[in-house]
Amino acid sequence: MAGSGIDSGATRIRIERPNLRWWVIGLIVFGIVAVVAYTFLPWVVFGLFIYYVARPINRFIGKRIGNGNLSAALSLLLIVVPVVLFLGVFFSIAIGQLANFATTPMVTKLFGGVPNITIPNDPNKLLDTASTTLKNPSVQSALTSAQSFVGAVASSMFMLFLSLLLGFFLLVEDERLARWGKEQLLGDDRLSVDYLEAVDSGLNSIYFGYTLTIFVIMILTALIYNLFNLFAPNNLLIPATILLAVITGIFTLVPLVGRSVVYIAIAAFLALGAVQRNPTDLWYPVVFFLFMTLAFDNVVRTYIRPYLSGKLFHLSLVMFAYLLGPILFGWYGVFLGPLLMVIVVQFFGVVVPQLRGEKPDSPIDIEPTTRETDEGFDDTTKGGEATDGGRENGE
Repeated sequence: MAGSGIDSGATRIRIERPNLRWWVIGLIVFGIVAVVAYTFLPWVVFGLFIYYVARPINRFIGKRIGNGNLSAALSLLLIVVPVVLFLGVFFSIAIGQLANFATTPMVTKLFGGVPNITIPNDPNKLLDTASTTLKNPSVQSALTSAQSFVGAVASSMFMLFLSLLLGFFLLVEDERLARWGKEQLLGDDRLSVDYLEAVDSGLNSIYFGYTLTIFVIMILTALIYNLFNLFAPNNLLIPATILLAVITGIFTLVPLVGRSVVYIAIAAFLALGAVQRNPTDLWYPVVFFLFMTLAFDNVVRTYIRPYLSGKLFHLSLVMFAYLLGPILFGWYGVFLGPLLMVIVVQFFGVVVPQLRGEKPDSPIDIEPTTRETDEGFDDTTKGGEATDGGRENGE
């Protein structure tokens, strides 16, 4: 052996060594990217959420119109417009409630002692009055608070726009980015490809499937609760139907009991009202409970949830991801928690078996082969999809 090569007869084999300098530069580049991503982490995660929610819609539209940019824009509009309308209705109700609060005797009495401010007609006196008012410490404090609030709202709106822009970019360029990553970064590393594909499938199931399932259940239960109120005997009304519908959708993630807790609470409330008014109306809460548990829940288990979210993850994992995420990370934890859950679970489901020399049955199937339910054990699952309409695990 001599210098940088090995002599073997007339053949000289040169050993190529990695250039340490370029490895260091590469680490610095990726470090810069990581710092920027961490700085904008909430909005990057929200952008990923927007992408995975809009991707199935985008591909559905793209197959029919054949224009990637237009289909991506239409997909985002189908998501953004309903959200904007919902926020508009919410703020309209809030403003109406604020107006009603402003007319209450307590508020009238509170502001009744505030001296009336007369605006002078003379421009010079008007400038003097404005200058004196602005020098008031309380007014300056209020202006500072208002300025901070407006700045925070403007900053949040700009970051929201960037999240939508990130979602739009991923919708248009996702396939090209995937090909580039496989060719330039992963190469022949099949394990990394399997793992990233499993994470991608898991995020699609979590962000699109479970989120859409929760919202569909919220909408359907809101309609059902209001329909029951239309036929309620002796004014046995379900209170706060929209709020209870939201709670019902969220309780879909709670294992074992699930939505049944909400049904029992509503039925108990209706039964208590029937006992106090007319005991012959006890049939009404009984009918409500039987309809929700036998008819509606069977529709959810048989059609809605398997079709929208599949069976990729155990319901308990999804519940803890959604509940612990906001506690650990703040508002964006509702998106970051499921993301971290998918990364960790798919690592143990795909990478660890191959590190042990084993091949996983399916890179994305981590559901147990048998599922214990309230009615015993039902049939096996295959490929992440339910084979029958049995009771979900955890409900």
